Amino acid sequence: MIDRDKLIGMAATHPVAMREAMYRVIDRTQDRPEVQLQAMAMALVASCDALNVPVRDLLDTVDVMMRDLNGPFVNTFDALREYARNEIGGRL
Repeated sequence: MIDRDKLIGMAATHPVAMREAMYRVIDRTQDRPEVQLQAMAMALVASCDALNVPVRDLLDTVDVMMRDLNGPFVNTFDALREYARNEIGGRL
């Protein structure tokens, strides 16, 4: 069972673990860009629904996490954003 407090809490996942998981998700969903992006969103919505976690709560938490990463991991997330831009956006 997922620990809801950890999921919505700011210390839920260490940025390094998050980075590795994000690369795997983006790398493994190799469809047409529009399908890839929609599929990732649908997987998020379906997973949140299955675990009774409001999607908006999770997105708000992730948004705050990314804004707060003005330390040693900011380059990591900039690199992930660029990876997604190249992997998905480069094919739009």
